[in-house]
Amino acid sequence: MNVRSVVTLREGTGTVLLRTAAAAAAAFAFSAGYAGGSPSMLNAGLAAAFPAYTAPILAASALYYLLIGGISAGVIQLSGILITAVLSAAFFRGRSDGAPLAASAVCGGVLLLLSFTVSAVTPTDTSAAAGRMIASVMAAVFVYALRRLMHEYRLTKMLPLTGIGGLLSAAVYVSVISALSSVTAVIFDLGRLLGCAVLLCIARRWRMTGGAAVGALTALAVFIGAPKMAADTLLLASAGLICGAFAELGVLAVGVSFIAVCAVGAATVGSGAGGWSLFFDAAGGALLFAAVPSGLLGKVTSMLFGGVSAADTVGRAAASRLGFVSSSLGEIRSQLTVVTAAMDRKIKEQSLSEAVFDGLCRGCELRCVCHKDTRASAKGFEELEREAMSFEGVSADSIRRYFPACCTPDLMTDSFNYAYKTRIDSRAARLHIGELRTLVSEQLAVTEEILSDLSGRIGRIRSVDRELSERAGEYLLRLGYRNARACLYTDESGFRHAEFFITGEFVGSRMELALAVSDIADCMFGLPVITKAEDLTRIALSEQPCYELSKGIFTASSTDNGYSGDSMGTVELSSCESYAVLSDGMGTGKRARLDSMFAVSLASRLLGAGVSMRSALRLINTVLRVKGWDESFATLDIIRFDLCAGTAEILKAGAAPTYLFRDGVIKRFGGQAFPAGILDRCSPDEFSCKLFDGDLLLMVSDGVSEDTVREAFGKTGERDIDPAAFAQSLGELAMEKARAGRRDDISAAAFAVKYRGH
Repeated sequence: MNVRSVVTLREGTGTVLLRTAAAAAAAFAFSAGYAGGSPSMLNAGLAAAFPAYTAPILAASALYYLLIGGISAGVIQLSGILITAVLSAAFFRGRSDGAPLAASAVCGGVLLLLSFTVSAVTPTDTSAAAGRMIASVMAAVFVYALRRLMHEYRLTKMLPLTGIGGLLSAAVYVSVISALSSVTAVIFDLGRLLGCAVLLCIARRWRMTGGAAVGALTALAVFIGAPKMAADTLLLASAGLICGAFAELGVLAVGVSFIAVCAVGAATVGSGAGGWSLFFDAAGGALLFAAVPSGLLGKVTSMLFGGVSAADTVGRAAASRLGFVSSSLGEIRSQLTVVTAAMDRKIKEQSLSEAVFDGLCRGCELRCVCHKDTRASAKGFEELEREAMSFEGVSADSIRRYFPACCTPDLMTDSFNYAYKTRIDSRAARLHIGELRTLVSEQLAVTEEILSDLSGRIGRIRSVDRELSERAGEYLLRLGYRNARACLYTDESGFRHAEFFITGEFVGSRMELALAVSDIADCMFGLPVITKAEDLTRIALSEQPCYELSKGIFTASSTDNGYSGDSMGTVELSSCESYAVLSDGMGTGKRARLDSMFAVSLASRLLGAGVSMRSALRLINTVLRVKGWDESFATLDIIRFDLCAGTAEILKAGAAPTYLFRDGVIKRFGGQAFPAGILDRCSPDEFSCKLFDGDLLLMVSDGVSEDTVREAFGKTGERDIDPAAFAQSLGELAMEKARAGRRDDISAAAFAVKYRGH
């Protein structure tokens, strides 16, 4: 035997030992878990999925049951492992496809039969029997999904997240997290800890889409395995969505934003000890995520999911993928609604009289004396309950008045008051949970809208020119960008666009790149817009638009400290599409500034990611409501400029009017919508208009009155208005008028439109 053979043999032995240890550890952990209120049977499913490791799985499971008090605690699971192993060896050995359906049917059938037998032989209530059935079905689904994924991996060396592959991956993930969510180690819940780490890994790779989807799946899994923790875990859907927006800033930003959202959310809903538990799990998951080397994470995700690049998304039906995820989230939201309604129907509140009678009177030896006249007794209890609900308790005198024969009036008084306090606490707890479910349902709805927006944006691509894309890729290769991806396509309006993705920084001339792409496509392109996320750089070019936009901005604070409550930002997606965002925080000074900056920053990120203005407002409204500050709200004013089509779309939530100045005439766009952060649903005012040469659009905060705007327009000519000079003169005029009255922060942004032809 040569040296290479010895090394190979040692590596093979080490791999087998490692897999054996992993199988045993997983079986031990699954044995401690619960599903549907009954002990998990995922250890039996693990043995059915990996029959070669039946022995270590059986030994680890038996060890756990011995440690907790006896083999009888896992008689169904251990018997299921043995019977499934025998049947698999007899009928499915040697099947190249893994026989996922047959293995799942055998595992599920055996566990269901054993569960039914144990339920019939031993005294068992209905809920325990139903829990065993649910755990058996979950084990069967786990076996089928895992075997299908293993077969797919053997064929393609990757696990696609689209179609049936995505559903199977979600099924395995939910099964594993639900089983581990009832396993506690020190201060951590293993299922939720692992779920937080996976959520952050996915959010870093797939941004807001992946973070929100995994957060929702984690919440669903915890609801199945540990319903008591489900209320706090529902926050993970929102946390995953928000931390995904910070993925471009790196690992630290993703982890810190995730912990901050979990902490603020738990504190806002007042979940007490449960909130601390969620905070510890979120912090532990973030540390675990940060400890994974980025190179290793990239290799694992590329190995499992094929490493799909952003440029290849267009050619791989990305619109269908996002639509599928959106539909999945819609189903989860529907299931959450159904579960909530079912739980509300099952809750039957016991009356105070029933609670006192069952807890005190039923065991009293003199009950026959007090309740000799049942009608009078029932009337007395009715009056006492009415008094307790009206005056927050009863007195001993009231007890003696309605039950003069009672031998323990003081004890009966305490019983009534305790029952009243218990009812109030129970109602308050249900109210908190109801508010949290409403919040999570709203977040899932927002996520659905965002995914639909992204799907619609990609779906607006009419055609991709493969030949021109290859020529553009060759040009980038000549520039030294070896891993560049290029795509030239035409949108539904007939305008051409180009997107390039390169590794590292773009160090060339933007003008030269625009000219080269224009020469390749035989079409004049505008200057490229370059954005960078980690080591990937996106270069977007659009056909030279028909319209040109110039702007002027003026801001001034109402206070002497220089802090303005208004914030403004612009977002440029391409030479054709851009946004202007203005927000006015509540009040003035630092507090108002923080609210408005938060709204503008989040809106800019969402709009830059392709989210529609309406969806961005809905998400900002939800985030402001749970941010943790009293009366934290801000106005939001957004204008979308399409310089290729020559249109403007305006969205307002509590914002001051926007003005269009055209040929000496002023048109006002205003509405009655509330600012973001006040109501559960924020319905904005929306307007649209066609742009023409010489138009001037004006955004202002409420520190600039309509009279001031009309006076400023009256001092200008009808054509060729300089937006910068106009914004400055308008701001100075508003400051002049403010000195004589109530002072407020002043912001004005003027946008002048010029038509330059095709």
